[in-house]
Amino acid sequence: MDRRQSLGLLGSGIAALAWARQSQATTARAISLPNLVQHSSRVVRGTPMDSFTRGEDVGGTRHIVTYSRVRVEELLTGGPSESEILVRSLGGQLDGVGEIVHGEAELAIAEPSVIFLLRNADGIEHVTAMAQGYYPLLLRNAAAPRLRASRNLPRLLPGAQGASAVEQLSGAGLDEARQLILGARR
Repeated sequence: MDRRQSLGLLGSGIAALAWARQSQATTARAISLPNLVQHSSRVVRGTPMDSFTRGEDVGGTRHIVTYSRVRVEELLTGGPSESEILVRSLGGQLDGVGEIVHGEAELAIAEPSVIFLLRNADGIEHVTAMAQGYYPLLLRNAAAPRLRASRNLPRLLPGAQGASAVEQLSGAGLDEARQLILGARR
């Protein structure tokens, strides 16, 4: 390949990147807020403090899992009430190998959030409905923190039950979200 062909190929690559749009390959059915609350053992406002990864068999297949230690600031509904909990999510990095699980909640260290949790038969807690059950708090105005959708949220297809939890909670103030969650519990 001569210099002219190399420059043409480089130019084509740059043009493709310049006009490229972000694609969304993961799709999930949206869950309603009442279903999200009913399927959760508890809902907390908490802050992930640290995390560790390890390899585990999940569903008969070996996976990298991340355990996040979460400080619980408030128990919004459910129980039991504890000052700290351990939450498992699929994916992470272990010994130089990474695993991405599209649509899984990514708990960010030191990021306050509202988390819907489900305890499985083994007593391990994970985020209910993956990224649909994790809402980082936007703290621009500390007096009125607002919930936002999870970073790893897949493209959602409409659910059969009307408005999705993400539609109802994203952008809501913490007090409003608290009332919506308690109302959905009934």
